Amino acid sequence: MVRSGCLRGFVDLHCHFVPGIDDGAPSEEEGLVMLERLHAIGFSTVVATPHMRPGMFDNEKADLVSAFEGMQPALRSRSGLPEVALSSEHFFDDVVYQRLLAGAALPYPGGRAVLLEFWGNEFPETVQHRVFDLRQRGLLTVIAHPERYRCFWRSPEILERLVDSGAAALLDTAALVGKYGRETKRCALELLELGVYHAACSDAHRVEDVVEVEKGMRVIGETYGDDELEYLFGRGPRAILAGERAE
Repeated sequence: MVRSGCLRGFVDLHCHFVPGIDDGAPSEEEGLVMLERLHAIGFSTVVATPHMRPGMFDNEKADLVSAFEGMQPALRSRSGLPEVALSSEHFFDDVVYQRLLAGAALPYPGGRAVLLEFWGNEFPETVQHRVFDLRQRGLLTVIAHPERYRCFWRSPEILERLVDSGAAALLDTAALVGKYGRETKRCALELLELGVYHAACSDAHRVEDVVEVEKGMRVIGETYGDDELEYLFGRGPRAILAGERAE
């Protein structure tokens, strides 16, 4: 368990427990076990975020809703699970941007924030403008796993400018223990030290990912204390769902 096991009520804003819709859980049973394990380490709410990425995962809003609804009977029949909700990990290309403008995407519950995944090597100036435009339309942009984007390895100030434009940064917790390689771990630790993150998540795709998440949570707790854990997994995510960024 994380720390002494006394911390509960965490919110996971990024998880792939819905089966058969992307590269997430390979079966319904594995998705359920992922949720059980997340609940055991303190998560009381987990938001499903299956991919919406044209050309790779050609999911539209209706496809994601259908897959999530199809899992409901199994969720209701199982005890010891967190509450669940549905959103999406949106690949931020022109197609998905237009869907966001047209109301054809899947923001977080409440409709005040949206999870975006980027191409990673470069962040052209148009991204900053679009982040600002979405904010003007009442949508807080949440940048998924910024530590995995090579441009931030070289220049973390690019992320800081996006945050200054109104975006929020979401840490993939397993990056802290090397799940994605040495450079991603180094960047995650640097961004954490800089205080750039507004929340942290599991981004779990398999049951074994939850083990890495718990290890990453332990790193945060041992380095920064329980208050930082509560901020990244409690206050921060709840603020994002309200369309805000916790201080």
